[in-house]
Amino acid sequence: MNVDVVVLIVGTLEHMMLNRPVSFSERDDAAADRGFNPDRDPRIRLVVLWIGMLLPVLVVTGRVAQLQLSLREDFAAAFSLTTETLEDIPARDGRILAADGSILAGDAETYDLAVYYPALKNPPDEKWVADQSRMRLSKTDRKDQAKVEEQKAKILAEREVAWQKIAELTDRSLDEINEAREREQQRVERIKESVYRRQLQRSEAAGEMQPKSEEKSPSVVYSIWDQLQQALSEPPERDRGPQPVKEEFEYHTVISGIDAESRAEIEAHPERYPYTQIIVHRRRHYPAGELASHVIGIRKPLTDEQLAKRKERFPDGDPQDYRLGDPCGLSGLELSYDSLLKGVRGQRALVKNRRGEIVETRVVRLPQHGRDLVLTLDADVQRRAEQLLDEALAKVTIKGTVDPETSQGQFRDPTCPQGGALVALDVQTGAILAAAAAPRFDLNLLITPDAAQWDEVKSDPRSPFLSRVTQMALPPGSVFKIVSAVAAIESGKMPPLSQFHCQGFLDRPDRNRCLPFRHSGVGHGDVSLADALCRSCNVYFYTAARRMGPRSLVDWARRFGVGQPTGIDLPSESAGRLPVPDAPLGVGEVQEKWKPGTTLDLSIGQSSLMMTPLQMARIMAAIANDGHLVTPHFAADSGPASMDETSYLRSAIPASQAQPIEGLRRETLGYVREGLTMVVHHPRGTAYKTVRMKEITIAGKTGTAETSGVDHAWFAGYAPAEQPRIAFVVVLQNGGSGGAVAGPVAHDFLKTLVELGLVTKPSSLLSDRSASRISSEHSVD
Repeated sequence: MNVDVVVLIVGTLEHMMLNRPVSFSERDDAAADRGFNPDRDPRIRLVVLWIGMLLPVLVVTGRVAQLQLSLREDFAAAFSLTTETLEDIPARDGRILAADGSILAGDAETYDLAVYYPALKNPPDEKWVADQSRMRLSKTDRKDQAKVEEQKAKILAEREVAWQKIAELTDRSLDEINEAREREQQRVERIKESVYRRQLQRSEAAGEMQPKSEEKSPSVVYSIWDQLQQALSEPPERDRGPQPVKEEFEYHTVISGIDAESRAEIEAHPERYPYTQIIVHRRRHYPAGELASHVIGIRKPLTDEQLAKRKERFPDGDPQDYRLGDPCGLSGLELSYDSLLKGVRGQRALVKNRRGEIVETRVVRLPQHGRDLVLTLDADVQRRAEQLLDEALAKVTIKGTVDPETSQGQFRDPTCPQGGALVALDVQTGAILAAAAAPRFDLNLLITPDAAQWDEVKSDPRSPFLSRVTQMALPPGSVFKIVSAVAAIESGKMPPLSQFHCQGFLDRPDRNRCLPFRHSGVGHGDVSLADALCRSCNVYFYTAARRMGPRSLVDWARRFGVGQPTGIDLPSESAGRLPVPDAPLGVGEVQEKWKPGTTLDLSIGQSSLMMTPLQMARIMAAIANDGHLVTPHFAADSGPASMDETSYLRSAIPASQAQPIEGLRRETLGYVREGLTMVVHHPRGTAYKTVRMKEITIAGKTGTAETSGVDHAWFAGYAPAEQPRIAFVVVLQNGGSGGAVAGPVAHDFLKTLVELGLVTKPSSLLSDRSASRISSEHSVD
């Protein structure tokens, strides 16, 4: 045997003997002296092994204890973490109601049927169908592919049945519904592609912007480490194609304008119409259409420009919380009482857990519903007034003859009035009973425009959008003689009972003439103030104006509110125009070069004088109510925001007291009233043939305002004459003669008031003095 092999075997045996178990008595002291050697004592190795095993366990146990005892709440908080979002609570806008309770403006609801996009797609999304089928199966059945396929087929069948039911319920064909689905699907796909293209463009732009390094190539070790770190921390760069967009997880409108019954059926049976949702839209609706369209005004969604103006107006926050698209009053009462009608949305806080489930709901701000606006306007009277104006505008009022009531005496082509207005108000309170204008427009045309109707209204040369009651300023003609009569009496220059001889002209036969002289060459003869009003004697008022001068006439015109807005609760009211001599100007006044003839023309309502129908109605009310200027208004009161309110929180309009006209005596008003009553009931009165009624006593004044074209026809009055209740004005723009054209409209309107019981039959026709004067006159002018 080789010596090396023997030595190896002996060494191995010796090593094995060192690992055998021995007693302490057998220990080799020499080995112990040689130092620490775990191979010579296996117990040490066992201790080291146990320590190596126990240390990680102790570390883990300590960490677990720390997590359970000191960090438990921190980890638990992540599972109980909630998020809070605010949700709007809708508020309705108030309605506008006529005095009889009929709705003139209100919110109308429309309903659209929306479908969840995955259920809308055609062909259906396979992944969505698979997810839906798994949701219906238990965990065990999900592993059975046959049951999964069966459930898929069932979902697809239910989907087709649901579309069929929707078509039957909404009276639409399947082809029509499928076209709508395809349009929505194509729209979403276009959005998806557009988002994808932008993502690619941003990625390419980001790649081009990366700086190029000029340093030397890194070492092999660094490259390996960098690649390893990138592989572990960053996802691989690959083109995944278009990513899902939010539109793919939303509901999309398929059918617009379904009825309320269909809505109720769908919401009551969600199992029959799965994956559907009813979307409610509110828009302003005007049930009466054209009725009082200029008065009611319009309410439309707020635009970007309008919203920017509101932000400038309210830099600290909009008190009405207006947002883009909210309905906003743009004209008429909708604008004047926007703060009253506008509902302010509330807010609800939704607390959700990390799974998106709502765990708490609380109201942060209650919604404030808009209040109903109740008007003084009588719907029946308003409708009749508009009908009368429409009939007047359809008649040829100027035939191919010479107009008998114009100083121009020239031939006229056959023509109809170009526009008209009729306003009636309470002489004591200023409450407006009717405010009709013609032509008009349907308010709903501005909400849901029809191309043909819109072109027709826009192309109408008569300006149907003009609010003629408050914005049509015209020369008033002879109706202004009422103000001139008051000024003449109060100036003391023309005693009301003194007789004045009218020769038919003032100075020269070819100018400043009366109507009888133009036709017959004779004047009115001896007349008093009442006679001058009754027969509309121009020469009488020329003489009065010359005697008292322009300042007295202009001063009394101011006192009656000429050239000033009436203060009506409508926006954009015209102040008219009052010419004045050299003097400080007020609102609606214009300074012009004053000539002697200017004063004469002003006394009969000509010159550059302009007045609105409402201003003249206010003057008539002042004559009837013993000399007080009322503030015309439409708003009577406001309704409660909710039915549980015991009292209204705010009034629609502050109470306004009628203002007495300074310096106006009751005796003066008596003389003027006598003349106005004679205009209608005296045989020589200019309105005797066209306005007089047996049922009631009417006081009024005709006016034919001369223009460069066709004259404007006026009639202003009040009734009953003994106990005035209603003041009214009829104006027909380019209508011709006031007595012949405006008079019949006034007669028919008053007949309506009598039939409705708004004007009652008086006990006597006239005062004793007026009656005696009328009985002594027999001839007709």
